[in-house]
Amino acid sequence: MNFELWLFAIKRLGQTMDAAQMIYEQLSEEEKEKLKKEYEAFSGS
Repeated sequence: MNFELWLFAIKRLGQTMDAAQMIYEQLSEEEKEKLKKEYEAFSGS
């Protein structure tokens, strides 16, 4: 894989994570807790 493609992928990942953070911040505390429990069940934490 060439360097330019890696840079593009890193930039897109950053944009995706920024969007996910914006969506998460709009959730109610109840919804955030539900997501946290689902993540813990999925990850085995």
